[in-house]
Amino acid sequence: MLLSRSSEYAVQALLYIAKSSDKMVLAKEISDRQSLALPFLGKILLSLVKGGLLKSRKGRGGGFSLAVPPDEITLIQVVHIIDGQDAFEGCVFGLPQCGAENPCPVHDLWMDTRDQISEIFEHRTLAQLLDLVSPRISTD
Repeated sequence: MLLSRSSEYAVQALLYIAKSSDKMVLAKEISDRQSLALPFLGKILLSLVKGGLLKSRKGRGGGFSLAVPPDEITLIQVVHIIDGQDAFEGCVFGLPQCGAENPCPVHDLWMDTRDQISEIFEHRTLAQLLDLVSPRISTD
Protein backbone atom coordinates (compact mmCIF):
# COMPACT_ATOMS: atom_id res chain seq x y z
CA MET A 1 0.00 0.00 0.00
CA LEU A 2 1.33 3.33 -1.00
CA LEU A 3 -0.62 6.44 -0.14
CA SER A 4 -3.46 7.12 -2.53
CA ARG A 5 -3.55 10.48 -4.28
CA SER A 6 -6.56 11.31 -2.10
CA SER A 7 -4.60 10.66 1.11
CA GLU A 8 -1.68 12.70 -0.21
CA TYR A 9 -4.02 15.64 -0.86
CA ALA A 10 -5.60 15.20 2.58
CA VAL A 11 -2.26 15.31 4.39
CA GLN A 12 -1.07 18.31 2.37
CA ALA A 13 -4.32 20.18 3.00
CA LEU A 14 -4.29 19.39 6.73
CA LEU A 15 -0.68 20.58 7.01
CA TYR A 16 -1.54 23.82 5.21
CA ILE A 17 -4.58 24.43 7.41
CA ALA A 18 -2.61 23.61 10.57
CA LYS A 19 0.12 26.06 9.56
CA SER A 20 -2.54 28.73 9.05
CA SER A 21 -3.29 28.51 12.79
CA ASP A 22 -6.81 29.47 13.81
CA LYS A 23 -7.91 31.31 10.69
CA MET A 24 -10.42 29.83 8.26
CA VAL A 25 -8.78 28.77 5.00
CA LEU A 26 -10.54 28.61 1.65
CA ALA A 27 -10.25 25.50 -0.49
CA LYS A 28 -9.16 27.76 -3.37
CA GLU A 29 -6.26 29.10 -1.30
CA ILE A 30 -5.07 25.57 -0.45
CA SER A 31 -5.47 24.54 -4.08
CA ASP A 32 -3.48 27.52 -5.37
CA ARG A 33 -0.71 27.39 -2.77
CA GLN A 34 -0.25 23.61 -2.81
CA SER A 35 -0.95 23.10 -6.54
CA LEU A 36 -3.81 20.71 -5.86
CA ALA A 37 -6.78 20.26 -8.21
CA LEU A 38 -9.65 22.23 -6.65
CA PRO A 39 -12.62 19.93 -7.46
CA PHE A 40 -10.73 16.88 -6.16
CA LEU A 41 -9.51 18.79 -3.11
CA GLY A 42 -13.04 19.95 -2.33
CA LYS A 43 -14.29 16.37 -2.06
CA ILE A 44 -11.38 15.44 0.19
CA LEU A 45 -11.97 18.41 2.48
CA LEU A 46 -15.62 17.43 2.84
CA SER A 47 -14.56 13.88 3.75
CA LEU A 48 -12.27 15.32 6.43
CA VAL A 49 -15.16 17.40 7.78
CA LYS A 50 -17.41 14.31 7.89
CA GLY A 51 -14.54 12.40 9.55
CA GLY A 52 -14.32 15.03 12.30
CA LEU A 53 -10.83 16.36 11.57
CA LEU A 54 -11.95 19.63 9.98
CA LYS A 55 -14.76 22.06 10.55
CA SER A 56 -16.18 24.25 7.83
CA ARG A 57 -18.15 27.44 7.63
CA LYS A 58 -19.90 28.84 4.60
CA GLY A 59 -20.19 32.46 3.57
CA ARG A 60 -18.07 35.51 4.20
CA GLY A 61 -15.22 34.65 6.54
CA GLY A 62 -15.85 30.98 5.94
CA GLY A 63 -13.56 28.17 4.94
CA PHE A 64 -11.94 25.27 6.72
CA SER A 65 -10.09 24.95 10.02
CA LEU A 66 -8.93 22.09 12.20
CA ALA A 67 -11.59 20.57 14.44
CA VAL A 68 -8.93 18.71 16.43
CA PRO A 69 -5.50 19.92 17.61
CA PRO A 70 -2.72 18.79 15.24
CA ASP A 71 -1.04 16.75 17.98
CA GLU A 72 -4.21 14.62 18.24
CA ILE A 73 -4.47 13.83 14.50
CA THR A 74 -2.56 10.72 13.46
CA LEU A 75 -1.73 9.79 9.90
CA ILE A 76 -3.64 6.54 10.28
CA GLN A 77 -6.80 8.54 11.07
CA VAL A 78 -6.38 10.51 7.87
CA VAL A 79 -5.81 7.41 5.76
CA HIS A 80 -8.77 5.62 7.34
CA ILE A 81 -11.10 8.58 6.68
CA ILE A 82 -9.97 8.95 3.07
CA ASP A 83 -9.22 5.37 1.99
CA GLY A 84 -11.20 3.33 4.50
CA GLN A 85 -10.37 1.10 7.44
CA ASP A 86 -8.85 -1.59 5.23
CA ALA A 87 -6.33 0.73 3.55
CA PHE A 88 -3.43 -1.26 4.97
CA GLU A 89 -4.88 -4.64 4.05
CA GLY A 90 -4.55 -6.66 0.90
CA CYS A 91 -1.95 -7.48 -1.67
CA VAL A 92 0.56 -4.81 -2.71
CA PHE A 93 -0.25 -5.72 -6.33
CA GLY A 94 -3.98 -5.74 -5.72
CA LEU A 95 -4.28 -9.45 -6.50
CA PRO A 96 -7.60 -10.58 -5.00
CA GLN A 97 -6.50 -14.20 -4.62
CA CYS A 98 -3.30 -13.29 -2.73
CA GLY A 99 -3.29 -14.40 0.90
CA ALA A 100 -1.65 -16.74 3.37
CA GLU A 101 -2.94 -19.77 1.46
CA ASN A 102 -2.06 -18.42 -1.99
CA PRO A 103 0.70 -15.80 -1.55
CA CYS A 104 2.02 -13.62 -4.36
CA PRO A 105 5.83 -13.56 -4.86
CA VAL A 106 6.30 -10.69 -2.36
CA HIS A 107 3.48 -11.50 0.07
CA ASP A 108 5.61 -12.22 3.14
CA LEU A 109 7.94 -9.28 2.55
CA TRP A 110 4.99 -6.97 2.02
CA MET A 111 3.26 -8.12 5.22
CA ASP A 112 6.31 -7.13 7.27
CA THR A 113 6.71 -3.81 5.46
CA ARG A 114 2.97 -3.06 5.67
CA ASP A 115 3.00 -3.67 9.43
CA GLN A 116 5.97 -1.31 9.84
CA ILE A 117 4.27 1.41 7.79
CA SER A 118 1.05 0.96 9.73
CA GLU A 119 2.95 1.29 13.01
CA ILE A 120 4.56 4.55 11.84
CA PHE A 121 1.21 5.97 10.71
CA GLU A 122 -0.41 5.07 14.04
CA HIS A 123 2.17 7.05 16.00
CA ARG A 124 3.02 9.99 13.71
CA THR A 125 0.87 13.07 14.28
CA LEU A 126 0.09 16.04 12.11
CA ALA A 127 1.98 18.23 14.60
CA GLN A 128 5.12 16.12 14.20
CA LEU A 129 4.87 16.35 10.41
CA LEU A 130 4.28 20.08 10.62
CA ASP A 131 7.52 20.51 12.58
CA LEU A 132 9.39 18.65 9.82
CA VAL A 133 7.83 20.26 6.74
CA SER A 134 6.87 23.70 8.05
CA PRO A 135 9.57 25.62 6.14
CA ARG A 136 8.26 24.11 2.87
CA ILE A 137 4.66 25.21 3.42
CA SER A 138 4.12 28.89 2.74
CA THR A 139 0.89 30.48 3.90
CA ASP A 140 2.06 34.05 3.26
